[in-house]
Amino acid sequence: MKLKEDTSVLNYGDTSFRRKKYLSEYRILLKLLSQHMENNQVWVKNSRLQSDYYTSVIDNTDLFNRNESTQAKMAKRGRTLTNSLVKTGLINEKREISPVGKAWLSMKLKPRDPLEKILNLSEDNLVFLRQWSKVRLYNKEGNHYFIPFIFMLNLLSHYRRIPKKDFLVFIHSIPPTLNDQQLNDLIQKYSDVANGKMNFNEFIDRYLDNQNLANVVDDVQKLLSSDNIDQDDFNKYFVNGKSTDSAGPIYLRFVKALINFRSKPTVARMKELVKQGALGKIKKAFGFGKNPFKFSKKREYTLDEFIDDNSDNDLINTSLGNIFVVFRNSKRDDLVHEYGDMTYRLTNLAGVISYSNNIVSLPLRPVFEKIFTSYDISMSGSENYKDFDLNFGSALYQQSTFLESLRLSDNQIDSVLKLVARTMGLDNYQEIAKEVEKQNNLRFEKLVRNKFPKTTVLELLQQFVSRKDDLIAKTVTDNAPIPDIFEYVLGLAWYYISNKKVNIRSAYNLSLDADFLPLSHAAGYQGDLEFHYENRTLLLEATLMDHNAQKRGELEPVIRHTVNLTIENGLQPTQTIFVASELDDNVMNIFRATQFIELNHSAKKGSTSGINIFALSISELIKLMKANINDRKILNIINNAMDSNPTQVKNNWRTPILESMTSL
Repeated sequence: MKLKEDTSVLNYGDTSFRRKKYLSEYRILLKLLSQHMENNQVWVKNSRLQSDYYTSVIDNTDLFNRNESTQAKMAKRGRTLTNSLVKTGLINEKREISPVGKAWLSMKLKPRDPLEKILNLSEDNLVFLRQWSKVRLYNKEGNHYFIPFIFMLNLLSHYRRIPKKDFLVFIHSIPPTLNDQQLNDLIQKYSDVANGKMNFNEFIDRYLDNQNLANVVDDVQKLLSSDNIDQDDFNKYFVNGKSTDSAGPIYLRFVKALINFRSKPTVARMKELVKQGALGKIKKAFGFGKNPFKFSKKREYTLDEFIDDNSDNDLINTSLGNIFVVFRNSKRDDLVHEYGDMTYRLTNLAGVISYSNNIVSLPLRPVFEKIFTSYDISMSGSENYKDFDLNFGSALYQQSTFLESLRLSDNQIDSVLKLVARTMGLDNYQEIAKEVEKQNNLRFEKLVRNKFPKTTVLELLQQFVSRKDDLIAKTVTDNAPIPDIFEYVLGLAWYYISNKKVNIRSAYNLSLDADFLPLSHAAGYQGDLEFHYENRTLLLEATLMDHNAQKRGELEPVIRHTVNLTIENGLQPTQTIFVASELDDNVMNIFRATQFIELNHSAKKGSTSGINIFALSISELIKLMKANINDRKILNIINNAMDSNPTQVKNNWRTPILESMTSL
């Protein structure tokens, strides 16, 4: 990606597509685009195709319901929706699906390199780890770049914990003109912040603002002290990255109102100041997202009360020059809100950076630390933007592993892994993957213990029944669709039903972030959760579809998943439990009838003489959890209740089975 102006900043996505559930929605958008680009369709200047694409997004998803009045406007929406996919390298500017994009849709990724095997990420995570490691930020001339994600990993390999806000401001403050030496110097100099010798704003001011703050404050003091403030001179200091031309006069009008109040406070000037402070642009530029002033709407509110309420307000009670300092700090804060949230959510998809509790870290820091301390990993370079971003044959669009992006050979990573093994107290690096998995399991257990105790899981299950989606997202994560969160919570429920004995992290067919929170259901044809017992395999299938939609959306997939898993397990007994907020009698009865139906694998040779699918409502699952009925009892009762001979399936066949589960 290339900056348009010197004041522009890193933008991994597109502000017209500001979302939270990027992983699932990117996959949807890419799949629909792939369908529209079949048969060598040409996207450029094809308003009909662009409009049709946007229409298909509206018709086939719940992402948008915004119809436009003309084809031209629909086409524009189609273009803006796909801008962010271009930046990832999943498509190019002509909206042609790249080899990477095709591999993601088909889940036919390039085999994992030695480091990727250790990281043990999902396929989804792997795609974005690889892509972000290649994505470059170019200067406006398009001849020099730096790679933000590699810088992030390098920075975090040196420091255990960085406040999320500081981290995002840091990343977005780096100009793409810096070379590797300068970038490494920045990483080293941040130690003064980490060690408490310098506050973060001072660090940015000194090393990344490209301004001598003291001199700027003096210049602003002189400018604002003049009787006639020139707009152009004012704009040199009070710069808006997007639209200085439109924002400049608004900023100046506010500053003049501020100067007037400071020189002679009156009720009228107080009211004008508060009125100006209520403007959106002023909140962002001077108030850290809020009105810069404390005030009351009570009728008798006095000037003295206003002055007293704002006695600590730097806009009023410090030098005129310090108005610039407030502006600068507020704009930095706005930068995080404007672009930082997008950066956090999109880099989170790679599954290696933790953003837990507003602290940024690398859970597998020892591995990355050895990489960046052992070798000079390039974070910048000189190459024409057109030769990389606009060249469909460049590395951006081709499949490559993480190590290939780092330009490390097998021998080099072999040496690094030996150092990592030694650090971990292991005899050889072949044991690293097992040790990492052990540590991940311990971290996950800690997460469950602290964030998802049994009482919380029960509350969440009840919220799924009543569809209190906002509360669910607040408790778990807002980075995943609610149906995918249900799969995640169902796994937690079974963990408690098993008396904490099953490994639910390995059972998930979900892509998780570095903090083990759900991002999306993984692509492919697997069921939702697989648990492997010594004598059987359990498949849990989750849905929030109502009973009418289940016939269309769940009947065939659940049967197919069960058949395929049974055959792939060498005909080992496979038990499927289908869990839904409400159950349909027809669906349950058909599931029951499959015990006596010979069914074939959907993709390979093999068949099974029958399958065992039982259904539970969420409310029934809650009842079992509250009664402390364990997994062994549930599974044994279901299996013992199988019919020995074909029989007519009648409504309420489940009732005696459920009653036996809760009986002593």
